[in-house]
Amino acid sequence: MKKKEDLKRKIEELEKQVKELSNKASERDEYHDKYLRTLAEYDNAKKRMERDVSDFARFANEKFIVELLPVVDSFDRAREAARKHEHGAVFSEGLDMILKQLHKCLEDNGVEKIKTVGEKFDPHVHEAVIMVHTDEHAEDTVAEEVSPGYILNGKLLRAAKVKISNGPKKKEEDKIDG
Repeated sequence: MKKKEDLKRKIEELEKQVKELSNKASERDEYHDKYLRTLAEYDNAKKRMERDVSDFARFANEKFIVELLPVVDSFDRAREAARKHEHGAVFSEGLDMILKQLHKCLEDNGVEKIKTVGEKFDPHVHEAVIMVHTDEHAEDTVAEEVSPGYILNGKLLRAAKVKISNGPKKKEEDKIDG
């Protein structure tokens, strides 16, 4: 009988140890899962921070560039006025040189001038100020640029203000027959 009791006690003791080991294994699995989740969260946070730093670097000069654009516009208008003046050729050449430097500086900092005349009207980058009839451009095409637009590293800084073509003006005969 004593052997049976000893055996029973040993079995109970072993069952208790198995239960403890099972609990510890569950606890270990839980900690391992928490570790993996924390590691993933850390990795995601690190990637997000790197992306934020990269975006900050790409767009850090945005405010300055936006403030500089009216200066570029003024130089463009001054150059055009000098070209039209009878004695403005030399002055116009000087303005051309300054403008080339300004545009090169903008390009070097990720600024692109939006293409306008002859391009299909795109409301994401063009701001229509008026519709005009013209034989030179198809309907819904930019006929004239009123004010240039700019993009900084793929982000719109300022939409180009443009005149949009309605196509050629219809003759009175077409209106009567139609």
